Amino acid sequence: MSFSRYFQSQPSPEEILQRVQGYSSWIEVNLDNIGYNLEQAKNISGVEIIPCLKKNAYAHGIAPVTAYLMSKGVKRVLVAKLWEARAIRKAGLDCGIINMDPVYTDDQYKWIVENHISQVSYHRESAEKLSNTASELETDVSVWVKVDTGLGRVGVRWNEAVELIEYMAQLPYLRIEGLFSTLLEDDMDFTQIKRLKEVKNELTARGIQVPTLSIASSHGIFLRPESSLDAVRPGVMLFGWYPMPEARTKGVELRQALALKGRLEHVKWVDKGTPLTYGGAFVAPKRMKVGTMHMGYSDGYLRQLSKKGIVNVNGKICPIIGGVSINHLIIDLSDTDAETGDTVDAISLTGANDAHSLCEIAGVEPYQLAVWMSPITPRVYYLDGKPVALLEPEL
Repeated sequence: MSFSRYFQSQPSPEEILQRVQGYSSWIEVNLDNIGYNLEQAKNISGVEIIPCLKKNAYAHGIAPVTAYLMSKGVKRVLVAKLWEARAIRKAGLDCGIINMDPVYTDDQYKWIVENHISQVSYHRESAEKLSNTASELETDVSVWVKVDTGLGRVGVRWNEAVELIEYMAQLPYLRIEGLFSTLLEDDMDFTQIKRLKEVKNELTARGIQVPTLSIASSHGIFLRPESSLDAVRPGVMLFGWYPMPEARTKGVELRQALALKGRLEHVKWVDKGTPLTYGGAFVAPKRMKVGTMHMGYSDGYLRQLSKKGIVNVNGKICPIIGGVSINHLIIDLSDTDAETGDTVDAISLTGANDAHSLCEIAGVEPYQLAVWMSPITPRVYYLDGKPVALLEPEL
């Protein structure tokens, strides 16, 4: 199967570890923890899991994550950008892909049909274009219809959806694979679920069968059991991040999958009164040992952690002093034996500087941490404690 070939094509564990020795910063992804979180989503919802892998699988790297999810039985995934679908196919992975990104050019339509992508559509024009392209290529194309049940962003409004879908269903070479919507995440959710079900029921009454109905993301899985329907679309929870504070009270353990690591670039002693970082944002209150990392907010260590962030150095929690800049941050290494070249856990899997703890210190949501992770920071993937895959930037 394609996911097996993907991992077989990776460098050996020894070669991966050797390459890591040359990195100033890198991300480690624990695939076992993703698998654990996937099982939690299955146990809660009891229906098909269609992972939402937007933002490069929430910064975890879309191709390796998709390959691993396929090995755990996932049949199809959801992406937000067409380049994410291209990355999955470029990696040789043949799972189902639902693309939410709008498409505009003839070449994009052709690529989608040729590569068996399920395209989201909620306009006659895009459905006709998909149908015409599929007709020219003499192959089917599948469509997911986005229904606006009340969120108001995109989609055909629920009270106009039946007429549109009935029209789409008669277009040649076009198959309606699913209907989906997105919850407001408030008391309106129950009305939205009802509206989406009514659309499907009316289509059934008109002889149009829709195989899959979906409205729940991570929020719905935790707080709206009524929203499971035929399939759920978890995103952040698959990577060990709770979608909102209330989710932590539901008795469901999640395991963080991502750790951000780096090396000390420079270690030195400074005298009392020495200013450090831009504008002298920190002035040494005493003679102290400090270390500089070649890591900053361009790597994903939040700028909001300036003067208040913490990292783990050889098992000791050490504070960030001064500001977090684009490529550097400075650490108080007092009472440590740290030296240049030592590894620092900037974001640990567990402990005082895990992702949730740092987000609380910074005053941001885990979603934002994922969005700000650099796509060009190398990523190393671990399974059963061994490195099994590597993503290095292609520049």
